[in-house]
Amino acid sequence: MANEFFKNFPKIQYKMDDGKIIFIKDWFRKSKIEQDAVNSLVEYTNYEVKEGDRPDVVATRLYGNPDLHWTFFLVNDFENYYDWYMDNEIFAKYLDKKYHGQFLIFSSSLDVINNSNPNNITKFLLGEKITSVSAEGRIVSVEPTFKRIAVDSTGFKANESITGAVSTTHGSKTPISVVNRVDGIFEYKNPTTGIKRNSEASGFTSVSILDHEIEENEKKRKIKVIRPDLINGVVRRFEKVMLS
Repeated sequence: MANEFFKNFPKIQYKMDDGKIIFIKDWFRKSKIEQDAVNSLVEYTNYEVKEGDRPDVVATRLYGNPDLHWTFFLVNDFENYYDWYMDNEIFAKYLDKKYHGQFLIFSSSLDVINNSNPNNITKFLLGEKITSVSAEGRIVSVEPTFKRIAVDSTGFKANESITGAVSTTHGSKTPISVVNRVDGIFEYKNPTTGIKRNSEASGFTSVSILDHEIEENEKKRKIKVIRPDLINGVVRRFEKVMLS
């Protein structure tokens, strides 16, 4: 029985830029497995992931074998473990890693980017170092739609002028507010119609990045799983495809 997902991927030769030949797993075979060994064979059932349910825990509960957790990634097309429902501890670490730093929000999008003179540097640049009286950091995103830039550090304050190390023609600009990135606005949503947009409008309420990430994580609770009575047949078919 194929107990390890990646172990069964065949190897192919790959020539690097320096001419060296290495062997890597044939990831392209995955699409064949999905079409041939899964979609035409499997009858799915649904499972709701609970707090603390790691993939190996669920595989043990359903199939009596923790190594069969790879089947969840196959049938749900997960790419990594962040695609699995995250418990509170992992979710907090994920948010801190993805959204560490602050948003510096300005009164106008022209304080963030100005396309009127494309021959000059008239905007804050990705990777650029910026400084204020209280802090310094580097820009990780420029978002004129929300009149803001994101920086990779904390300590910046509203109403303190900031200056870019590169975009000197832009001059010093002063953010009117500063928030942690995770508390920044993700979108605006009409609670009645469900319509979403990137700018304020009557009838639309703001949705924070935190609220959006919580909603997306909750969606991951419901996953497709292979019926326990069919799992052995699917794994045998998987082996046949992989070893052919």
